[in-house]
Amino acid sequence: MSLAPERPQVLAEPVRKVGSGWVVLFVLANVGMFLPMQVPTTFLMPEQIAEIDPVGKVGSYAWVSMMGAISGIVIAPLAGALSDRTTGRFGRRRPWLVIGSLVCMAALVGTGLQTTVTGVAVGSLVLSASFMVIGAGLSPVVPDQVPVEQRGVVLGWAMVPQAGSLIAGGLLLGLVAGFPAQYLLMAALPLLILLFAFRMKDAPLPRRHRDPFSLRIFLRGYRISPRAHPDFVWAMSSRFLMGLGYGTGTLYLPYFLEDVLHYEQLFPGRSTVDGLLIVIGVNCVATISTVVLSGWLSDRLGKRRMLVFLGGFTMAVAAIPLALAPTWTVTLVAAVVLGLGYGVYLAVDTALVTEVLPASADRGKDMALANLMTSLPYVLVPPIASVVLGGPGGYRSLFLCSAGMSVLGAALVWKIRSVR
Repeated sequence: MSLAPERPQVLAEPVRKVGSGWVVLFVLANVGMFLPMQVPTTFLMPEQIAEIDPVGKVGSYAWVSMMGAISGIVIAPLAGALSDRTTGRFGRRRPWLVIGSLVCMAALVGTGLQTTVTGVAVGSLVLSASFMVIGAGLSPVVPDQVPVEQRGVVLGWAMVPQAGSLIAGGLLLGLVAGFPAQYLLMAALPLLILLFAFRMKDAPLPRRHRDPFSLRIFLRGYRISPRAHPDFVWAMSSRFLMGLGYGTGTLYLPYFLEDVLHYEQLFPGRSTVDGLLIVIGVNCVATISTVVLSGWLSDRLGKRRMLVFLGGFTMAVAAIPLALAPTWTVTLVAAVVLGLGYGVYLAVDTALVTEVLPASADRGKDMALANLMTSLPYVLVPPIASVVLGGPGGYRSLFLCSAGMSVLGAALVWKIRSVR
């Protein structure tokens, strides 16, 4: 609760629509975040680890993935809470965008020079932490500055970089050779975040309106009362299960192509990375085809729950053919179906979350908690996948688990009552 009786403008609900220039810069900032976030973990780190530890690559990659995801458990809500309480003439969000971007750039350069699994794991940890800091400045910008009736379309455009980051990143990586150069190329992209940070208007928070901060208050922030804020709790629960479903279905795709489809035997002269790039490209095109349209449609209809459910259910359907008939053709079809569903889900679910935040003074912390529900599953996916893949069902069981969790996550969205 604010210390002063009156609410400052910086904490009020935005009513003035943002212009096209603001949207373009915000989209570029997301390019600067999502490409360095997703491309190294999908393309570079698996290959880097396979080169370092070819025999134990599955276990080593699981460990590295967990190290990166674990950092977000504490850092994301902490950075968000501190962002909410940041005062000074530079605004609340700008300092976190700048600091996070600089750390991200340094972490990418350092990771590219590593020659041990431990070194890659440390790089993954620092890199993940930097994205949590960037997120503390970038995620609350939408509820801070974009009115509710415009959030679907704005987030639709902003999610295009997330949807297309892997295909764009894969093409960029093809321009240079060697891990150091490829990581260095990724390290240049956060400059786009800095461009947005210095161009956006970021109203400062008056010191008299800054809530006190303590470890007790911070730890208490992890607990959101289901009785006081049931819709936010249901939204986070839905996100968590959707994250588990998506993660179990996609994290081990490089090894699925290599160990199950035997891609290099199917297509002599091509590498598994080539096959991965094709699957990702098909998936990205399908995702981009629906992400902006679904966000715009949710604004026009004023209905977000239905679209979130349809998107999540479609994602679940995509995993079933991979479990029953794992062929190269089926993999491509599944990639299209998954992309269509993910595109519908992506922007609309984020817009829905911004409408159920518990308090305007805690937007940064609460958005961090909501975003944590999409990254926290990646702490659990590697051990879950290791157990499932070690069982009799192998990848078939893994994809069925993915479908089941996605269906349950999609169904939970109907428990939200304050948003149509």
